[in-house]
Amino acid sequence: MSDLVVAEGLRKSYRAGRGRVAAVDGVSLHIEQGSTLALVGESGCGKSTTGRLLLALERPDDGSVEIDGRSVLGMGKRELRELRRTVAPVFQDPYDSINGRWTVSSIVAEPLRVHGFDDVGTRVRDLLDAVGLPAELATRHPHELSGGQRQRVAIARAIATGPDFLVCDEPVSALDVSVQAQIVNLLRRIQSERGITYLFISHDLALVRHVADRVAVMYLGRIVEEGATDELFADPRHPYTQLLLAAAPRPRVRTHNAPARPEPVVAQATTVGCRFAPRCPLATDRCCTEDPALRGLGEGRAAACHHAETARVGAV
Repeated sequence: MSDLVVAEGLRKSYRAGRGRVAAVDGVSLHIEQGSTLALVGESGCGKSTTGRLLLALERPDDGSVEIDGRSVLGMGKRELRELRRTVAPVFQDPYDSINGRWTVSSIVAEPLRVHGFDDVGTRVRDLLDAVGLPAELATRHPHELSGGQRQRVAIARAIATGPDFLVCDEPVSALDVSVQAQIVNLLRRIQSERGITYLFISHDLALVRHVADRVAVMYLGRIVEEGATDELFADPRHPYTQLLLAAAPRPRVRTHNAPARPEPVVAQATTVGCRFAPRCPLATDRCCTEDPALRGLGEGRAAACHHAETARVGAV
């Protein structure tokens, strides 16, 4: 399968006081058609900004994005309008993307009308059925629905125009655990039936292991490790990935000696050496002066660590 989404060297910074904060700093991602790439990391690491750059909701300071071989950054208004038919977001909170004053039917119908689809009423009914919502909810408003139902409405709207690529930004983190499983299973079924490519942004490693084909780990605006899901979980090569896995909750296991959860971080505009060095037990003088590049380790694995060959589970 070929790559549907190719991002190279993405950079995005924002003004903060008298300086700038680098939210995304040299991120490159390749997402194979019909697959799911999970982007994981702590709050503030740049995951959501990366998703918005891929959706062309924000413009990068530098770098490139191609979707199905077309450069997104060079698109004019007409081309961007056409792009909106093929890419769509699913946000954490449906209220970020749906109009609370509209009925469910109007919300799902909006992209169909914008892009000139025929027989909108029939398509809306089919979409509601596809996401497991009964037809009688079509006349309801978002505040009359449960959280899971609202997220199903958001998904129905996202897939209305037959997109090739969805950016799912923490799509279940605001839901109850039992509802989370239902929404995840729905997203997986839709992907299987329609061949949609996903970028799945999450901090929940247990969930990521269940849904993703590949995982990219992000820290302070950069990708520090990437690999096939099973291999990355079995043999993490970056100390930060090991920290995340050690801090992840384990079902039915409770211990007073479990590692503390990593604290949220904020990227700085300039950093000398490895950004993880201040928190890394393996850090050496080299780590504090030389910024490690993301380099291949063979078999589709890559890590940005001077100790990637020797950093194994248990080393942290």
